[in-house]
Amino acid sequence: MATKNLLVFVALVVVVVLSPCNALIRVLEKDAICEDVNACFEYCENFVDGITGLPTRECCDNLMILNGKVKYEDDGVRRYCSCIVDFSNSHYHPPYLQSRIEQLYLICDIHLSFPISEHMDCSKL
Repeated sequence: MATKNLLVFVALVVVVVLSPCNALIRVLEKDAICEDVNACFEYCENFVDGITGLPTRECCDNLMILNGKVKYEDDGVRRYCSCIVDFSNSHYHPPYLQSRIEQLYLICDIHLSFPISEHMDCSKL
């Protein structure tokens, strides 16, 4: 009986210990993706906020880099969308202008595989 209780206890410990590790791996993986998205998208924020008249070359180049990477990530479109929403809500800035986001696609001559938005339910993508 003691051996059976010990085995149940060990099995329970293994389940409890491994479950948070899997969640932690997913969080760290998302954070790494978001760090990449944030570092690239920050070059575009002043344009989509309406602060600058044109996006920088770095903005367009980084959007192309992100656009190339998104398809290689599991659930990439949703994750990139969530990263941009999180980034936009992580600091004070003027609101993103939809007209500027649309201009960004034209000026940078790009069709993004993921949306740019401050307030989007990315889970529906």
